[in-house]
Amino acid sequence: MPAGQPLAQGPSAPNAFSTIAPRAWRGAIASAGIGYGAAFVVALLTVALTGLLTGWEMFSAGWLVSGPVQLVAMATFGQLSASAEVDFFVAFSGSITVGALPLLVLAALLAGIYLSSRFVGRGVWQTSSALILSAVSGLTLAIGATVLAAVLPVQFPDLQLDIPVGSTSAASIGSFLGALVIGFAVSYVARLQATDGWSRLVARATWLPWGTVRIAALHLGTFIAVMAVVLAVLTPLSEADEFVGVLPVFLFTIAINAVVIGLLGAFSADLSDLERALSGLGGASGEQPQQSISVFTEGVTGFIWLIVLLAVILAVVASLLLAVRRNRVLPAPTSWLATIATYLVFGLILQLLGSALFTASMTAPERASASGTFGPAAWTFLIFAIWGAVIEALTRFVAPVVLAYATPGTIGALVKLSGQERLLPVVPTTPLVPAAAGASLAAGMPYSIDPASAYPTLAGQPGAAPLPFATTTTMSPATAKRVKIGAIIVGAAVLLVIAGSVAGGIVRSSVFGPQNVATAYLDSLEKGNATTALKLLGSSADAGDGLLSNDIFGLATDRIKDAAISDVTIVGDVAEIEVHFKQGGVADSAVLKLTRTSTAWLIADKWSILNAEPGQIDVYLPSRMGDVDLEANGTSVGTTKDGGLNLPAFPGTYEVAIPATEYFEESSVTYVVSGLLGGSGEFESSDDVFTATPTAEYKAAALEAVNTLITTCLAAGEAASDDCPYLGYISSYYSNVVYSLVTAPDLTVDLSYEEGGLTVSTDTYGVVTMAYDVNYGFSSEIRHESEENYLTVNAEVNVVDGEVVVTEVY
Repeated sequence: MPAGQPLAQGPSAPNAFSTIAPRAWRGAIASAGIGYGAAFVVALLTVALTGLLTGWEMFSAGWLVSGPVQLVAMATFGQLSASAEVDFFVAFSGSITVGALPLLVLAALLAGIYLSSRFVGRGVWQTSSALILSAVSGLTLAIGATVLAAVLPVQFPDLQLDIPVGSTSAASIGSFLGALVIGFAVSYVARLQATDGWSRLVARATWLPWGTVRIAALHLGTFIAVMAVVLAVLTPLSEADEFVGVLPVFLFTIAINAVVIGLLGAFSADLSDLERALSGLGGASGEQPQQSISVFTEGVTGFIWLIVLLAVILAVVASLLLAVRRNRVLPAPTSWLATIATYLVFGLILQLLGSALFTASMTAPERASASGTFGPAAWTFLIFAIWGAVIEALTRFVAPVVLAYATPGTIGALVKLSGQERLLPVVPTTPLVPAAAGASLAAGMPYSIDPASAYPTLAGQPGAAPLPFATTTTMSPATAKRVKIGAIIVGAAVLLVIAGSVAGGIVRSSVFGPQNVATAYLDSLEKGNATTALKLLGSSADAGDGLLSNDIFGLATDRIKDAAISDVTIVGDVAEIEVHFKQGGVADSAVLKLTRTSTAWLIADKWSILNAEPGQIDVYLPSRMGDVDLEANGTSVGTTKDGGLNLPAFPGTYEVAIPATEYFEESSVTYVVSGLLGGSGEFESSDDVFTATPTAEYKAAALEAVNTLITTCLAAGEAASDDCPYLGYISSYYSNVVYSLVTAPDLTVDLSYEEGGLTVSTDTYGVVTMAYDVNYGFSSEIRHESEENYLTVNAEVNVVDGEVVVTEVY
């Protein structure tokens, strides 16, 4: 290449951000929202159950919203903080922070994020893309959990204490970082499992003792679940029934501590810091608080030893499962380290999940602070490591002896629980089967089939070594021919069943799949067929309601077009279909959700759309117009009630009109229903509003109504009502008052301040003569007098029940 010539620039490879589809970004955000929603629902049920158990004495209506929000924040390792100020002899102010994990809420959060990350916005991702999307999920969860906890603190308006406690919130840097780590880690694992990245990761981690981890998780999980059930049943029946109210929140936390005690560990309460703080304030009791509780603590009931017995039984079962999992292969020396390390790690995890902490501080009258922890003792993980060593010893030296005498049914159950696919046959070091076992079988000695190993064993001999099936057979040619024909028939039937199943599956997914319903629905919206669209929705709306007739919808403009389906996801009886379309020249997308309502003939599924109801147009008229008939495309769509009407409509642009009447000119408004899912949230409209433009007939009728009022009031004389214009001062000494119109006023018609009405006022005032008799009481003489007055009018005129009337005179 000549010197100085620049290097050719080749096409740059796409980066990780450019390869991520828009739906994957939305899915990453949605997975965090779905996980939070699942945790919120469990937290809401927990708060509601807690309130029912405590009689709602400490709860208010706001707890049903703020309580679950704070529980979710605590599940992401947030700490609930509260402050108080008390005026007693001196002013005190302080705060307290409590941190504990509501495990049910945490489990719902983890499950929600994991499942949604697998199925919402899923696609084929590279490792870097999975990292980016997982980081988006974690950041979304962290922001949402922390912000909601900050803006929705818990209030205690009904708490019957002498100390007024302020609002409490678990929003903190701890909840933010916890949610960030949880959202990222769980989303990343879920996304890796949806790609080949997971298999590569597992392949690199083959040195991990996955079988031991599975059995340890099953062992300790069963132990915790049993203790949770026992606590839920016995607590209301025991002397500790006052703690029933906290069970819905901390049931599994308490169960973990019970398991730790059953494993000969201890529940510890470190209150030394609090004791020092109290002594500095002169308030220490001088008595050493109880530091730990274990089976060796004085005064502990004997029922605690039943938990220890259960721990021993479950440890033996775990050793049997571990032995079966190893498939009767002599374990390597490193299995000691693997089992001990596995239980040690589980001990650290449970030590964290079963702990609660608090910090308290006082800022007046003196500064003081204290902190403490409740939960498994600090050395709990060492107890779990010791149990791991015990279980490994049982697996090596006790389990083989027990399994040698186990029944085939027991062996089969252990095989399934351990996750082992098949138990290999072995020849025991001490033969349990006589040397003539083969002859005994041939002679017809009874035997049974081991369902786990699929080998026969001699009946009546527990632990007998499995024997192979006989490989020789004697069969006549005729019998062999019948067997061959039967095998062909059976094989053909099996092939027919398989082919039928495959064909039925293809027909079920292609002909009766949810995408066909979605396509038909989109096609009906494009063609303006409201009747078909409503049938496919299973909507409660009827064809012809509002703007849902074919005559109106068929003439609507800007209906959706170019609709296409890009992704179909079916989980159980629920399908989600991503749809892309255009409306008014603007590209848009939505996710249709469908449910399987029935299945006929095993393959004919019937699907109904769940989340696409017709939109709602809210029509409002000027208040003075009253109730009028509305039209769209020349078709009546209903009569307004109290000046308004709700009109259901499919996506499109509609012109709704008020026909011309004797008193008002025609008026119309253009409405736009946008979006595929409907609902008032998808509604848009132009800036136009209905106008009440009066006709010439209306104005003439208004003048006539006011003139009639003037004539009536003049004729009424002294009987004129307050609804009449001012005709002159009338005293109580006047009698026989008679009005005479000298000059009629000139009247002007204007629009009223309320649309739909008219104002009739005096442009040039008129003149009225008022004649009357008067006697002021000084004598018996009655004088007859007269005077002239100005006549002015300012009246409000409206159409009432189809008639133009004066409704108010000023």
